[in-house]
Amino acid sequence: WCDVARRPGGGGSSGGGASSGGGGPRSLSGLMNQNAITAGPGAGANAGNSFAEGKGDGYTWSQNDEEVELRFPVSSGTKAKYVKVNFGRSKLKVTVAGQTLLNGSLGGVVAVDDSTFTIEDANSGTGKELCVTLGKKEGNTWPFVIQSELPTTTIS
Repeated sequence: WCDVARRPGGGGSSGGGASSGGGGPRSLSGLMNQNAITAGPGAGANAGNSFAEGKGDGYTWSQNDEEVELRFPVSSGTKAKYVKVNFGRSKLKVTVAGQTLLNGSLGGVVAVDDSTFTIEDANSGTGKELCVTLGKKEGNTWPFVIQSELPTTTIS
């Protein structure tokens, strides 16, 4: 996905968002869904790939053997200059407009140079999403995506 995102019109952080072919998959989720539709479960070259997805506190995530993708809903006026993502080998911190959305230890080692973020139209069709893509250093399924270090708020 990173290779596609870095091409002109490939949906990378250089702008555009959609692939130049129009209607092609723009994210890891899109690529995985396309592969699932094309190959079907347990078919062909994708038979050995593990894939998982789930929800965290304020985000959704998905992973395959090469990447982890986290998606955060953001306001429609969010621009890249408001976003700060600190990619570490084993930690991640995501901040938008001064508010920390995620801060914690990752379930595996990240290839920092293969990690990026984009702001895209939400899959739901309304609003925008911040999509953080982490390239994995080792091709395997992480036992967890992130252990958050954000304090939990309790209302008494």
